[in-house]
Amino acid sequence: MIIWLNGPFGVGKTTLANILHKRIENSYLYDPELLGDFLQHQLPQTVCPEDFQDYSVWRQSTYKILFDLATKTDKIIIIPMTIYKKEYYQEIIQRLIEDKILLEHYILLADKTTIVERLDNRVNEDNIWAKRHLDVCLYSMKIKIRLGDVDADRTEVHQIKSTTSDFDFRRV
Repeated sequence: MIIWLNGPFGVGKTTLANILHKRIENSYLYDPELLGDFLQHQLPQTVCPEDFQDYSVWRQSTYKILFDLATKTDKIIIIPMTIYKKEYYQEIIQRLIEDKILLEHYILLADKTTIVERLDNRVNEDNIWAKRHLDVCLYSMKIKIRLGDVDADRTEVHQIKSTTSDFDFRRV
């Protein structure tokens, strides 16, 4: 089973993923962004564009890794990853579902002011790219690929912990 936590950059996906990972036995936390960062640092921009999601090798590799994790382990895989382009959602998430992988997709939403505050409070991170793409990401999450929403607006970590206790993440 895969639990995909989607939403704008800075909405709290990684925080929620870490909480879930601690609460769910037999879970595995996988962050496809690390693969994208690796590709960006190892390849010239003519090969891997500024947004690594635009690089088909990242999308294909992400799909294949997640398919393997879901079919070759009995782990519940938790993924904190923003996918805001509908065609990439279809290429990765929808394809996994079509290939009979049990996948629960949640979109965390918050207003722009809250997200900008959270991005500004991050330390040791350059959030220029995230801020530059925030409007298109918010639009996409609310209009194009909206499925199951979790309101993360002004929600504190202890409230998220309480909310997640209502979810049943046992393997079916």
